[in-house]
Parts: sequence; structure tokens; C-alpha cells
Amino acid sequence: MKTRFARVAACAAISIGIGGAAVQGAPRYTVAQATEQAEKTTGQGEGVVRAVDADERRIMITHAPVTGPLEMSPMTMAFRVAPNVDLSSLSKGMKIKFTISRDAKGLYVIEDVRPEKP
Repeated sequence: MKTRFARVAACAAISIGIGGAAVQGAPRYTVAQATEQAEKTTGQGEGVVRAVDADERRIMITHAPVTGPLEMSPMTMAFRVAPNVDLSSLSKGMKIKFTISRDAKGLYVIEDVRPEKP
């Protein structure tokens, strides 16, 4: 279903961006931008850091249910981490809040990590 939605979004982007019925002031997207936006889904979660692997840019988190468009049951799982996330500020046992996304390939990526305030 997501693939079909992405194709429709890409076709709409082409229509708007290349001589289609453009709306004045409407943003113009390339096919790649429209597809990325259509397929990227995010969620918010809270958890505890179990391990940090800076070399592989992965963190293992035991988390509560993830809320938002990207729903996920509670579990312990290793996640890839986006390049902009500072792993040096994370340590085992730290309580965190995080934003996670699922890319076009279906892989989970931690986009943002914030230490939970006591």
C-alpha cells in the first residue's frame, strides 16, 4: 500500500512540477523528494540505553511502546543512528526520549535522542 501511495505522490509531484496544474505559492517537489516524504514515517519513544556501538553507529534500547504514525510494541532492539546524532553523549543505563523513522527500505533509524529529565 505504501508503495502505491509513493507512486501516486511521485506522479502528483511530476504533475505539479512539470507544466501541470500548479497552484501559486505551492511548493514544487522533485520525484525523489516526494517519494522520500511519502515513505518516511516517524514515531516517538522512551526507553533505556542498553549498549552503544559508536563504530557501527548503533544503539540498543529497551523501549516502551512507540507512538505516532510509526507504532511499535515495547521491546529491546538495536537501531541504526542517523549521522547527526551525537553518540558520545549516550551511555548504558541512560533514560532517553527518541524519534525513530523508517526509511524507504523499511529500516529503522534513530533520528533524535534526548536524555530524559528526572
